[in-house]
Amino acid sequence: MNEILTINDLEFEVRRSCRRKTLGLTVDRFGELVVHAPEQSDVEELRSFLKKKMLWVHRKLLLKNADKKHQRIVEPVSGETIPYLGHNYRLRVVDRQSESLVFDGEWFSLSRKDADSISKVFKRWYRSVGLEWMTVRVKRWEPNTSSIPTGILIEELGYRWASCSKSGVLRFNWKLLQLPVRLIDYVIVHELTHLKEHNHSEAFWDGLDQALPDWPSRKEELAHSAGFTCTTGELKVTS
Repeated sequence: MNEILTINDLEFEVRRSCRRKTLGLTVDRFGELVVHAPEQSDVEELRSFLKKKMLWVHRKLLLKNADKKHQRIVEPVSGETIPYLGHNYRLRVVDRQSESLVFDGEWFSLSRKDADSISKVFKRWYRSVGLEWMTVRVKRWEPNTSSIPTGILIEELGYRWASCSKSGVLRFNWKLLQLPVRLIDYVIVHELTHLKEHNHSEAFWDGLDQALPDWPSRKEELAHSAGFTCTTGELKVTS
């Protein structure tokens, strides 16, 4: 069962880790509030930390609400635009089609009988197509990092773009498939570097510099699509 702390009518999920040394706070892209804490952190310590960050939290929630007003809901009608690998493609709804969704490189064709489930259909498509695409792309960057993962998965990861397990499995958020390839490449190289350096140590950043010298500019671009993370008062991309 999730550990929840309530501060000023706001609920914060507490995620503890034996590897974590400091407290961190995340306002993810869906507005969920998450406290990242060392395993043995005292509850009162967490409450004190959160109370000091309340102004920051409210500012980020206001930004989230403002962004939502500008978000467009994809409708299952012909002419809608769908993002894939940084490009927008038109959608057309067809009456007869054996598969729920077909992409021919120019158009997405959605079966009319599946129009009411458009979100689920596209999520399933991104995960299916994304696994093959991501596997090829990871192999492209393996020589740069001298790292080879034990497995690759495309999943729903919430506010995270990707993660690297101790066993060497790389997990990527299916939403990455909507972004430009240069930003996906940054996430890939970031996680491949973690196969050797499991934290953000100096050795990790040195390895990232060697594998992808222009990573800072890519990270900055990605930050516009990432969740807000607060550690010692600064914003950074959640990895």
